[in-house]
Amino acid sequence: MADPIKPSPPTLLARLALKESRDVVAARQMVAREMKAHGVSTIKVTRFTTAVSEIARNVIVHGGGGEICVCLDSRAQYLVVECRDKGPGIEDIERAMMDGFTTGRGLGKGLGGARRLSHGFEIVTEPGNGTFVRMSTKL
Repeated sequence: MADPIKPSPPTLLARLALKESRDVVAARQMVAREMKAHGVSTIKVTRFTTAVSEIARNVIVHGGGGEICVCLDSRAQYLVVECRDKGPGIEDIERAMMDGFTTGRGLGKGLGGARRLSHGFEIVTEPGNGTFVRMSTKL
């Protein structure tokens, strides 16, 4: 019997390498498929898959590639998406989360936008050692 205080680890539903731009589309479709299978509304699927697209693109463009994992929490209430890379990391995470900040040619809405489109959002980064993003949406 599971400990009621300590939840079981999430169940891995899918994993995908993020190497090139077409992998962003595959990641988005993978997440959408899982959300639809749990009866999530189209608008909610669109919002969360937009967040996933932003982070997956960052993994490829800024992190040099990595992976995405889609999990179901132990109580099947949240879909959890984890993205990681082994890139240069983010030197100033607070600044990077601000709308308008960009290190490329984008609009600077990626990280902050992804956070706003997610129920839960966590980012761990270490300059020189990559970035890990965990985001979730309620099912």
